[in-house]
Amino acid sequence: MALHRRGLRLALFNPFDPALPLAERELALRLGHAMAGLGWQAAIHSRAADVAAMDPDAVLCLHPQATPKLTAHPWLACYWNPPALIAAGSETAFHHGRAFELSHDAYLVSGPDLAAHLGGRMALVGRDPPTLPFHVSSPRSHLTPNLGPQSRLFYVGSNWDGRRYPHLLGRLAAAGVLALHGTADRWSHLPDAYQGPLPFDGSAVIAAAHHWGMGLCLHLPSHRDAAVPNMRVFELAAAGAVIIADRHPFIEEWFGDTVLYVDPTGGEAAMADHILDRVAWIKAHPVQARTMAGAAQDIFNRALCLEVLLEPLPDLLAALTRRPAPRQLSSVAVLLPPGGELDGRLAQLAAQAGEGLAVTALLPAGEAPASVPAGLSLRLLDRPAGLPALSAALAGVEMLAILPAGVEWHPGHLAGLLQATGKAGVALAAGLWPRGAGDQGFPIDPAEEWTLPPPPPLTIPEDRLLERAWLRAAGLGCPVARLRELGLLGGDWLQLALNLAPALAARGEVREIPVPSLRLLRPSASGVGPLLPWPERSATGVEQPPRLTGLNDLDPALAASIAFLWRAADFAAVPGTGPIWLYGAGQGGALVLECLPDAVRGRLRGFLDSHRQGDMLGLPLSRPQDIDAADMAAATIIIAAQYVSDILRVLRRGAALPAHILNAYPYIAARLAERPE
Repeated sequence: MALHRRGLRLALFNPFDPALPLAERELALRLGHAMAGLGWQAAIHSRAADVAAMDPDAVLCLHPQATPKLTAHPWLACYWNPPALIAAGSETAFHHGRAFELSHDAYLVSGPDLAAHLGGRMALVGRDPPTLPFHVSSPRSHLTPNLGPQSRLFYVGSNWDGRRYPHLLGRLAAAGVLALHGTADRWSHLPDAYQGPLPFDGSAVIAAAHHWGMGLCLHLPSHRDAAVPNMRVFELAAAGAVIIADRHPFIEEWFGDTVLYVDPTGGEAAMADHILDRVAWIKAHPVQARTMAGAAQDIFNRALCLEVLLEPLPDLLAALTRRPAPRQLSSVAVLLPPGGELDGRLAQLAAQAGEGLAVTALLPAGEAPASVPAGLSLRLLDRPAGLPALSAALAGVEMLAILPAGVEWHPGHLAGLLQATGKAGVALAAGLWPRGAGDQGFPIDPAEEWTLPPPPPLTIPEDRLLERAWLRAAGLGCPVARLRELGLLGGDWLQLALNLAPALAARGEVREIPVPSLRLLRPSASGVGPLLPWPERSATGVEQPPRLTGLNDLDPALAASIAFLWRAADFAAVPGTGPIWLYGAGQGGALVLECLPDAVRGRLRGFLDSHRQGDMLGLPLSRPQDIDAADMAAATIIIAAQYVSDILRVLRRGAALPAHILNAYPYIAARLAERPE
């Protein structure tokens, strides 16, 4: 174990296009730095082929919702994205992400709330994978606190930001206290604060934070709700910077009074006031502020730096790769339908045998090989294809599996199936197939060749239904007793093999194993007889919009407190008889205007914006305070922008409360999700 602990070879898998400057790229570089300090070797990859060529001890997947496990190595998912972020994406990304995140072998989890969420999801699929605490932290650092006359509030704009917090950041920039880094296209509108871009090299952000001496850490509401910290607090602690942060459960628990806090739920104006107060306190108490920064860095180095978080990893890997010895000898028969590659398939079966597992190959008569690999038994099917002949050949065997041509099983595939089936259950292992041109909802490396098939309710392309059946056949593990419940299945041995899984699923539960243990190497054969359809799952639950407000809304609970408009048909039932204004002078307002039915459009007076006046799309653009109080009291206001809670506060502070306030952001989000990526 000591050698393994010192000599780990790890692949850091960033599934995204390497050309994109995303957080996973920065995290991979920081992980590599920390691992080098632990005496481990690490390499960053974005393609399964490169991982296979490296042949590491394990793979750390940095965004497990964007990709499934792609090789036979142990895959450890860095599980740090709040579920609400995945739910806020496109329908394609949501369903793929939900399937992909279940497919890894172990999980490095950011906090107890995420661990509970993951545990609940795993319980539904019968899994209890190993976990370790993990955060998107930084390497250990001993930079001396650098608060001084040059200090400004360091803030690095993330890819989520865009023009986030326009009022808040504008106030800080105008006050001369903000040092803003990021891409020019996102931040050059604040020239008094903008300090230029920073390279994604694993260290430039921390160096810049150290230079400025103090920094601002703000979270998306979904991060606060899930008690998941983002990268910023760890970067600032590593930099020895004085930290101003929004109130966040993780930061308050771990950093306590070494951080200055602001309340994020009162809107942008109030938060800007609070931040300016904290900056004034720092400047008035530099000695105390530097002491706080040093104390926060000490907490980080002792308990939260990457070296500390990664230290238990070798023990987790040792437990994960330790194959439990079976309590007694188990027997599996594997049907090999005609189709070529017989010697290669027999070699695969022989590699699965041993350690208490006896494997028998079932071959149609006339397919007998010249020789049989050591450790493998052979039975010939000398009767016409069908369940009677198959059942007769399975005498004394516990489980049936199928290995068609063109499929590669991972090591331990049969042992995993046998464990999943138990004494009565049918199991179906997930399998990888060529990615093709299908969209998964994430900007993954365009050169990646492998993925999982689209999960329900997404549809399988018509021209790939045979491949999907091929994968299901290759992933099937069926206790022999369950075959007795099936009726007649016609066709030759290949058609029988492809129809067994859907026939069993139509008559009882089939436990689907989300961790892939096989892959389809080549497109399947043509000329196969009719295939049985896979039984459809019944829909459950009440449909709800995935997004009630924008990701950056400071108070999503407040946004959720008012009625929403989601479907185009919802606009026909807009309440009231008074005037209507659309609050939103961007693409959201334009989208809502397009869908208004004539009866509602006849009440429309124009658009509202918190700051601007003029015209938009041929209609007046006004501020709320420009509207006559009597008109406002009779009005229906449709919020058509992403900052729903801030707009709601503005309306409630006005001279007259509107008769009706409706949230059209769910409709806007649904329309935007329909557009091509």
